[in-house]
Amino acid sequence: MHDLVRLESRGIASVGIATEPFTDEAIEQARLLGMPGVKVLYLPHPVQLLTTTQLHGYADTIFDKVVAALTSSPNLRA
Repeated sequence: MHDLVRLESRGIASVGIATEPFTDEAIEQARLLGMPGVKVLYLPHPVQLLTTTQLHGYADTIFDKVVAALTSSPNLRA
């Protein structure tokens, strides 16, 4: 989250990606780092159980949502 806030504060469009169980932690970290409106895309949990092929497929399905998160309002959900 620190790097995301650092990039955003430099004017570089960024989006964090976290799984839903970590929503509160992402919001709190952003607040503590002084950027509560930072863009974060929350995905269904878990992702660590996906194979590489499944993870690549999942990334393909959320690509448009990542682009939308970079160009729209903060705290989006997949």
